Amino acid sequence: MASRLGITANEMIDFSANINPLGLSKHLLEILQQSLNQIVYYPNPEYPDLKRAIATHFNVSSHDVMVGNGAVQMIFDTANAVQAKKALVLAPTFGEYERSFTRSGMAVDHYYLKAENRFQLDADDLISYLEAQVDIDLICLCNPNNPTGSIIQPTDMQRIANYCVDKHKWLIIDEAFMDFVDHDKWSFVNHLTEQLPVIILRSATKFFAIPGLRLGFAVTKNQRLQQALQTQAEPWSVNTLADHFGQHMYEDHEYIDATYQWLNSEKPWLFDELQQLPNLQVFDSFANYYLIKSDIPNLREKLWHQRMMIRSCVDYYGLNDHYYRVAVRSHSENEQLVAALRAVVVNPVS
Repeated sequence: MASRLGITANEMIDFSANINPLGLSKHLLEILQQSLNQIVYYPNPEYPDLKRAIATHFNVSSHDVMVGNGAVQMIFDTANAVQAKKALVLAPTFGEYERSFTRSGMAVDHYYLKAENRFQLDADDLISYLEAQVDIDLICLCNPNNPTGSIIQPTDMQRIANYCVDKHKWLIIDEAFMDFVDHDKWSFVNHLTEQLPVIILRSATKFFAIPGLRLGFAVTKNQRLQQALQTQAEPWSVNTLADHFGQHMYEDHEYIDATYQWLNSEKPWLFDELQQLPNLQVFDSFANYYLIKSDIPNLREKLWHQRMMIRSCVDYYGLNDHYYRVAVRSHSENEQLVAALRAVVVNPVS
C-alpha cells in the first residue's frame, strides 16, 4: 500500500494488526541475541524447558502443554487430532478455524452473533442451538472473540464445557487475546480438568509483539487429546530462538506491567473518542482492538490517503463492508487515527 501511495512503509500507521505497540521487549531481545549461537544445534523436540516455563506461569503440569509454530499451527494440529465430522464456529470470528476444519475434512456450521446484542454470545441460546444440531461434534470459541472483542465469562464457558462432556463433543477455546484481559482474569485455563474435552489455544504473538518469530501453545488436561496431539505433531515445530524467548517471556514483569499501564490508559481513551464521532458506531471490547461500523463508503480507502491502515471486515461471516477493526496503539498514533477519522466522517464525501 505504501508503494501504491508513493511513500515508505514507515510513513503508514498500521491499525489493522493487533500487535502490542510497545514493540519487542529489550530484555527479551537480549535473550534472543544470546540464543543466536545455539541455532547450529537441533532443539530438543520435546521442548521441556519451554513447556515447564509455560506450565509454571499457568499453574498446570508440563504434560498439559503443547507448543508449536504460532497459534495457527496449534489450530491446524488440533483440527487433525480431534477427528471430528462437523464443527461449529462463531460468525463473525477468526477465519483460520474454518479453513483448518475444512482441510481436515469436517463440515462447518456457523452460529451467528447479533449486532443488536453487541455480538455478545448467549450461552443458553448456543446450547439450545446445539441441541437442535446433534451432528455437531466440535465447537470452537474465540475468547475474546476476533474481531468483536466480546468475551465469554468462565461461568458461561463452564456450562458450555459441561454440556460438551454430557454430549460427547470437543471444545476448542482460542485465547489468543486473553493476555490483554486484566492479567488473564477470565481465562479458562484454571478451570480445566481431565474430564473436560477442552483444549485452550494461546499465542505469544500479539502481547509480546513477535509475529515474525512465531510461538503458540495449547493447554489441555484431557489425556485423549494430549495423546492425539502428540501422535500427529511434527518434530521441531518451534525454532531455537522462539524456544528460548518463550522460556523467559513471562518473567519479564516490567514489560508486562508497562503493557497493562498502556492498555488501561489508551483503550478507554480511544473508545470515548470513537464514540463521539458522527456516522460511526463503536462496539465495546475486552481486547486490544475495537470493531467499528460506518455507512460511509470506502472508509478504509479514504484513510489510506491519510496514511492509516485499518482492517476491513468484509471477509468475516456475519459482517459486511460497513464493518472495520482498529487496533489500540500509542497515544500519539491513536490521536492521529481519531483526527483522520474525524476528517472523513464529519463531512463525508462519496
